[in-house]
Amino acid sequence: MVLRKGLAGTASALFMWLLERVIHLRGQHLWLLALLPVFGVTSAWIYQRWGHEAEGGGSLILDEVLEFKGRVPSRMAPMVLIGTLLTHLGGGSAGREGTAIQMGASLARSVGKLPWAWLGFNQSRQRLLLMAGVSAGFGSLFGTPVAGAIFGMEVIAIGKMHYEGLLVCGAASFVADAVCRGLGAHHIHFQPAALDLSVMVALKLALFALIVAVVAGSFSELSHRLARWTRSRLVNPYLRALLGGLAVIALAAVFRSTDFLNLGTIWLPRVFEGSAPVPPWAFAAKFLFTVVTLGFGFKGGEVTPLFVIGALLGAALAPILGLPIPFVAAVGFIAMFAAASNTPIASTLMGIELFGGGFAGPLVITCFLAYILVGHRGIYGGHRVQTAK
Repeated sequence: MVLRKGLAGTASALFMWLLERVIHLRGQHLWLLALLPVFGVTSAWIYQRWGHEAEGGGSLILDEVLEFKGRVPSRMAPMVLIGTLLTHLGGGSAGREGTAIQMGASLARSVGKLPWAWLGFNQSRQRLLLMAGVSAGFGSLFGTPVAGAIFGMEVIAIGKMHYEGLLVCGAASFVADAVCRGLGAHHIHFQPAALDLSVMVALKLALFALIVAVVAGSFSELSHRLARWTRSRLVNPYLRALLGGLAVIALAAVFRSTDFLNLGTIWLPRVFEGSAPVPPWAFAAKFLFTVVTLGFGFKGGEVTPLFVIGALLGAALAPILGLPIPFVAAVGFIAMFAAASNTPIASTLMGIELFGGGFAGPLVITCFLAYILVGHRGIYGGHRVQTAK
């Protein structure tokens, strides 16, 4: 068990180190954006050559937790790592948590395949290993071990918390986070000021939650629909990657900006610290860049872009709501993820870990209300409904 947790933490630290350098390299050399179609085709070739079950990504992992069939391959970890690095080297607007989760689950499954491990790991325990791998990857990547522990149990299906994984998911998330930090990984945290709850503030947050739910639901629907459309109309994966890369390049040319490429975290200091102006339409631009990148099959994840979209949406609406921009941006940062991932408990705890206990009340109101209002839509597949909302 300690081996598995250490592997996940080490993998997250390595991934963060590589990703930081890849994004820095892309920022230093704008011409790399022109190679995004080439990088996409390369990633598609890797998955066509060796992918098979690994192409299922996070959906495969969640399906395996619900009904274990031993389909998560060990090669998923290196393949998604390479695919994500190629996406970001070319400037694709994607995240990183999908990679960390897949790496954590794949490494956990690899430990479960070892001859000595099979002596004590039946199907039920193999499911727990996968849940723990998800928790370890998430908690160590964002430096939020409490949220990571809950995320691995909550994300599996809408409306049900898989409490059987509480001990193993908690241990995996905390150990992986400690290993990741011990290896020198750094997590950037902002400290916006919280507001005391009042009836008026609560009503304004409820209105904000409604808007967050609309944006989060639209993001999930458009991402899934574009992915299905490109797979059905562009059957050749190389053509799909080529056109997707060209589409991202075209968007960058239309907006005349590279600020919406990669993770998009360049916007966070502007929102939380006021280091630079933020146009009110920035959230929509990041939304569009990310939907196109992921819809055409580029590897990565949705969570970090969703954080940025939520923060930018909060910054755009704060003046209308009459609330401080950093405060609404912090709430939007978390609530957007809560609605899109259908994980209000893990998201609320994550917000408290990132921004402090003063945000507990606002986050509970916004995250849970957005979670309910978004319906059964979600970035991880709304068909896994255990209890209807």
